[in-house]
Amino acid sequence: MNRFFIAHLPAYIKVIRQYGWRILLVSVGLSGAFTVWWLTRPIEYECEIELVPPDLSMASPLLREAALVPGTASDLERVYSYLHSHWLRQALIDSFHLYKRFGLEDLPSPARRARKMKRILDRLVTVQITRNSTLLITVRDTSAQLTYDLSIFLVRQVERFCKGIIRMQEALDETQNQLKELTQEIRALEAHLSELRVKYRIFPAQEENARSLLGSPEALRYYDQVLSEETRLRRLQEAYARLVEEKLRREDLLRVYPQSLFLIQPPYKPLYPAGPERWVLILLSALGSIGLTIFLVLYAYHVGLLPEKRSSEKLAELVPPQ
Repeated sequence: MNRFFIAHLPAYIKVIRQYGWRILLVSVGLSGAFTVWWLTRPIEYECEIELVPPDLSMASPLLREAALVPGTASDLERVYSYLHSHWLRQALIDSFHLYKRFGLEDLPSPARRARKMKRILDRLVTVQITRNSTLLITVRDTSAQLTYDLSIFLVRQVERFCKGIIRMQEALDETQNQLKELTQEIRALEAHLSELRVKYRIFPAQEENARSLLGSPEALRYYDQVLSEETRLRRLQEAYARLVEEKLRREDLLRVYPQSLFLIQPPYKPLYPAGPERWVLILLSALGSIGLTIFLVLYAYHVGLLPEKRSSEKLAELVPPQ
């Protein structure tokens, strides 16, 4: 192939010089068409978010050894399905008024409007599971601010989805409510016991007090009640201590892991349009147009479509070899 090209190189150079102005004219035309096409395309901004959801089975605060660890493949699939759910897409449309932004409000057919919006959302937000077992969310739009707002919205919705399953804050609130109710019950029981002890001087733990009760039938009548209530009070105090320990554990879990996501690449506001600069694309299109035009001219010359080669071949046929 190289020998063939080198053998025909002088002829190729001659053809390029002969058709140079035509090559230049066609190249300028193609470059102009590519330039117009690039300039009429809207400038898009892009924001990429990479995250890992937690292990939704191990992160539950109801477990004794609860902790946030990176999720498995099933957790990635759950979040991936949530990001493609109808509910989340409808939340995007309503929160950012996308029907109005893309001029779909006046479409008479709801089905047609839904199809167009689906195509727009498929281009606007793309989600994929990477080889590193992470979720890569890519948001594109012609507005840098809207791109950033959409990214923040998606991250918050995914975090809310995970927290809705983990229920860390709900579990802490439930524990605090239980502590409040238990505290009120313990205080009421202690007040009643205190009243009985002061009025009848009943102290079951003291043997001397137990013998003195034999002379007081009224005090003896409340002795079993005091004994039962003191046993109940001890059990309530033990339950209270266990709840306090559980509350501290859940507070530590919520403080150590304020977010339920592992954000590898958090949302950011793009400062520059996505892709290479337009002048680079225009320059590449110009060079490509010149290269394509030269290739077509040389191919036409090689297969005998150019007038020069056809006339030279006819002349060679008329002139007999010596």
